[in-house]
Amino acid sequence: MVSKKDVILTNDSLTRRNWNGDKKCCFCHFPENIQHLFIDCLYAKFLWRATHILFGISPPRNLDDLFNGWSKTGSKKYNSLLLATASALCWTVWLTINEVIFDKCRPKIFLQVFFRGTYWLRQWATLQWRDNIRDLLTLVGSQLETVVLQFFSSNGWLSTRRIGLF
Repeated sequence: MVSKKDVILTNDSLTRRNWNGDKKCCFCHFPENIQHLFIDCLYAKFLWRATHILFGISPPRNLDDLFNGWSKTGSKKYNSLLLATASALCWTVWLTINEVIFDKCRPKIFLQVFFRGTYWLRQWATLQWRDNIRDLLTLVGSQLETVVLQFFSSNGWLSTRRIGLF
């Protein structure tokens, strides 16, 4: 019987289903499981650190902390923004890792993954029927990008360098 934890086909859940492929994360080569992929991998940590800086909340320790803990940190509108941001960033990690595995491309750099996440956040914003939520999600995406670009520029990265998003 497959448990709830096995519904996302990470390498560890595939192994329990007698899959014989590589069991390591294609980004950082640590054993891949859902905790690693969405919380502990260096790529995920980078995404959560930017979110931490913008929203002023602690990076998540696990998925329960991410989707349950973050949903109780403020007002209903604030929590909705946090959850939409977290969902967009998790979706980005999932899409990117599948692209590396199935399309046999090299892992993207942190900024490519990050900007792909803000792209998805903006795309999801267009699906909102309430103007205020749509505008807030778009604003969060822009502010996340600003936070990351400021961090990198303050540490010697030139923002004029091209970032290949897709």
